[in-house]
Amino acid sequence: MNIIIWLLLILVVLLGTTANLSLKYGLYISSPSKGASTSIQNLLFSRYFLIWFICYTFMTILWLYVLRTIPLSQAFPVLGLMYALIPIASHYLLKEQILFSQWLGISIIITGVILVVN
Repeated sequence: MNIIIWLLLILVVLLGTTANLSLKYGLYISSPSKGASTSIQNLLFSRYFLIWFICYTFMTILWLYVLRTIPLSQAFPVLGLMYALIPIASHYLLKEQILFSQWLGISIIITGVILVVN
């Protein structure tokens, strides 16, 4: 299989990770003290919601392109890397704490993806 397709699959994972982090950060800064409806309205018109939307749009288009070449049984488990990358990125970028059990789970996910793809 073509290495470019696999790199596009990794880009799908990175876009999904970026989208989720952007949405979380947008919710975090959208002033919940003024009420839930104001907070959601602030989020919908924020650049972080736009980043989320753009990332998910490109992610979906790339995913459709990747699925034309890579078998679903190999491509779909790679999306599981988002379950590992999102907590790691949240730890470093959003200062969220990760417990030892979560680190263990992240390592199991990464090992599992490696085993399924090979």
